[in-house]
Amino acid sequence: MTDQTQFADALAAGAALSEVRRVDGAPFVVVPPGYDVTDLSNHLPAPLRKRGKAVLRDPGSFIAYAKRHWGPSASLYFQNDPPSFTALFNDHHGQGQADWRDFLAVYPAPLSREWQTWMGSTGKRMGQEDFAFFIETNLPDLLEPTAADFLEIAQSIQATKKVNFASGIRVTNGQNQLVYEETIESKAGEKGQLTIPEQFVLAIPVFDGDAPYRVTAKLRYRIDGGRLALWYDLERPHKVLEDAVSMLRGQIEKQLGVVALHGVFAT
Repeated sequence: MTDQTQFADALAAGAALSEVRRVDGAPFVVVPPGYDVTDLSNHLPAPLRKRGKAVLRDPGSFIAYAKRHWGPSASLYFQNDPPSFTALFNDHHGQGQADWRDFLAVYPAPLSREWQTWMGSTGKRMGQEDFAFFIETNLPDLLEPTAADFLEIAQSIQATKKVNFASGIRVTNGQNQLVYEETIESKAGEKGQLTIPEQFVLAIPVFDGDAPYRVTAKLRYRIDGGRLALWYDLERPHKVLEDAVSMLRGQIEKQLGVVALHGVFAT
C-alpha cells in the first residue's frame, strides 16, 4: 500500500468519525484526537436565529421593542423589588415545546432621583442644621404644607440651633410645639416655642419620567440633653412602590395583550 493510499484511507476514517450523528435526537460529532469542530455560523450573511439581550430605559421603548419581536413563544415577567420587567421572546411554550430562552428585553424600571433621595434618608436622625438644609434642598417635592410654608419652618429650625430644648407637646391642630430656652454666655435666657408639623405630604415620582405620587411622611423629633434631633419616616413606602409597579404592569400588559408572570426569569 502506497503512502498516498494510506493518507486517503486516514482522511476517509477521520471523515467517517466526524460526521454529525444523533442520540435520542441530540446531534453530536466525534472527532479524532488533536482536531476541533469549527463553528462558521458567524460568516453567514445573517444569524440562523435571534438571540441576545436588550436593556431599555423607558417603558415606551420597552413596549416598542417587545412588539417588534413578540411571537407565540414569548412571555412577560415582572417583579416588585427591585422593580423590573422582562420580555422573553423564545420561552418554553405549550405542549412540551422547548425553546432556547436566550433572546430577551429588560426594562429595569429605574427609580426616580426624588424617590431615591427621600427613601435614602427616611428614619435617619439629623441635627437641626442638617435637617433644615435637607428640607430646603428638596422643597420642590413638598405638597402639604406648601413649599413656602415649609421653607419658613426650615428657617425657624435653623434659627433656633443655639438654644436648649426642654420639652415638646402635641397640639390639637396636628402640630408639635417644642419649648426651648435661649442660652447666653452659658446662662438661661428667654423661653420660646418652635412649631413643627406632625406630618407632611410629598408629591414625587417613583420611576424616572413617571407621574408624581402622594407620599405621606411622619415628622419625628427627640430632645436629648437640650439638643434637638429631627427625622421623618415615610408611611408604608413599599405599598407605594407596589402600586407604581402595578400601574406600570397594567400599561405594559394592555399594550402587549398578555398577562405578566410574577417572577424572575432565570436560565
